[in-house]
Amino acid sequence: MDRSDIQETLVSLYLRLNGYFVSGFIVHASYGVGTEMDVLAVRFPRHKEPVREVQPCGHLTIPAACVDFIVGEVKGGSNNVNFNVRFRDNPEAIQTVLQRFGAFANAEIDRICAAVPSILEPGRLERSASFPELDVALCEAAGMQTGKLRFIPFAAEQCRSSSAIRPYMFEDDLLGFVWKCFRPEQQRQRCNVRYNYELWGPQFVQLVRYFKDSSRSAPGTIRDIYVAYGV
Repeated sequence: MDRSDIQETLVSLYLRLNGYFVSGFIVHASYGVGTEMDVLAVRFPRHKEPVREVQPCGHLTIPAACVDFIVGEVKGGSNNVNFNVRFRDNPEAIQTVLQRFGAFANAEIDRICAAVPSILEPGRLERSASFPELDVALCEAAGMQTGKLRFIPFAAEQCRSSSAIRPYMFEDDLLGFVWKCFRPEQQRQRCNVRYNYELWGPQFVQLVRYFKDSSRSAPGTIRDIYVAYGV
């Protein structure tokens, strides 16, 4: 596992704790790979986990009363986070990703494909005050009528700054929220914090152990997580 793998695992855990079903995705091609999507996620409006006694992360600005679809790009370093050109400027790749969600009719997919290159253009993304998003209509089989399709850059090695506003999720947003979930200040009545961490499965167990480590008094930084992974 390298640093980019750890970054994507952290983002996936963060989204899972916010109520999303999360996956990566490969866009296949006739030769090699078309592109790889770091994060695809979906959250349904009636999601509830009251026993955890944790509200969703405010920085994520989860829309109310509709299905929330997320296409996420995860990057380390201090540079701007832009979506892969092999995705944002390739209608076939965009179509493949939308078909993966399985919630949009063909005509709606065509409409979204036409809009995505403009809203993800790097210069426009850098100037944006919020995550790029589209209101989307869901097909009848989805059982609901409306949704949001949001494109979220995850700056996994940058901290939130009041002087440089960017439409990103930042390292401290991710770490702070996961810490709050795993290390509550008070015992929850119906949510034990001690259990077999292997239940999180091979993707997350090592990361969960990092946050559950009783010798830690704070979430630390993602570089501390790299050290814990031996990277």
